[in-house]
Amino acid sequence: MAKKAKKPISVGVIGLGRSGYDIHIRRMRGDDRFWISAVTDWIPERMEEVEEEFKCATYPDYEALLAESDCDVVVVATYSNTHAPISKDVLKAGYHCICEKPISDSFQAARGLVGTAKKLRKKLFVHQNYRFQLEARHILDVIKSKRIGEVFEIRMRALSFSRRNDWQTLQEYEGGVINNTCPHFIDLGLQFLGAPVKDIFCDLKHIAAAGDAEDHVKLVLKAENGRVYDMEVSSVCKFPEPKWTVLGSEGTLLSDGKTSKIEWFDPKKLKVLPTLEEAPPDRTYGNDDVIPWKSEQVPSVGPSVGDFYDNVWAVLRERMAMIVKPEEALEVVRVTQAAKRASGFYE
Repeated sequence: MAKKAKKPISVGVIGLGRSGYDIHIRRMRGDDRFWISAVTDWIPERMEEVEEEFKCATYPDYEALLAESDCDVVVVATYSNTHAPISKDVLKAGYHCICEKPISDSFQAARGLVGTAKKLRKKLFVHQNYRFQLEARHILDVIKSKRIGEVFEIRMRALSFSRRNDWQTLQEYEGGVINNTCPHFIDLGLQFLGAPVKDIFCDLKHIAAAGDAEDHVKLVLKAENGRVYDMEVSSVCKFPEPKWTVLGSEGTLLSDGKTSKIEWFDPKKLKVLPTLEEAPPDRTYGNDDVIPWKSEQVPSVGPSVGDFYDNVWAVLRERMAMIVKPEEALEVVRVTQAAKRASGFYE
């Protein structure tokens, strides 16, 4: 007997801008597991565009959508400062929720949202979609495999020079690089560290963008296991650096996000290196130690677990585990807030 096909997930979308339309709707377009059934946006032309393509219902505001639609899950892709309150309304209206990052600029508000989802037994998916990227899975795989020995530091760089002037440059809307770009890379850093964060250094600067929020972020996290995550996300650096550098006790990985160069050695093939206390002969530096390096270049591709929406389907239709747990997204907010305090920028 043929297996009955599972019912598509009916999706409502609040906010049809760069995230709601260009990321969420674009991803679901053509995927018959998802059905765009209801949308709202404060710009009528955007709703008309989506209505024409998907024959979906449109609503004048999100309150009407929540009161009248019959979605399974609702995407919240509005201004950052509205994510938590709107997502809480979504949950209270009886829907599962997909919340864009950041959940909130307030740990208290974010914790309240996570608590509401748990209390109402609704799923809260936080769009930390970089967790699914193959380059991130690759870095995590190399760390866990101990291929380059015990990893003690991971460096991450996302550098460019541009002068941004949209709403995400304004503190009023919880804009700034640390709230709107860095949640992805902080989330990855927390996975790579493999232990709770112990110490935080952060420097935030507003250099070239319009508005009053930072456009340069330097963040260093040290975990309880001693591992360090050194992250720099900046819109005011003209020259690039390697996106990922992973330092291990027996080698190093360098990656631009597409290709990784890995050099490592077998510690068993090293000769014993005595410590000499006497003066070196002829005042020379170094010694005759030879490290038997091996080298290879490989795609920065780790084992796939599908993408964010594959996991949404798996959770809602196949009762599988959520890969990005709400508590993990909450920790991103906690670390972000601690970093902002440490920087002194938002005093």
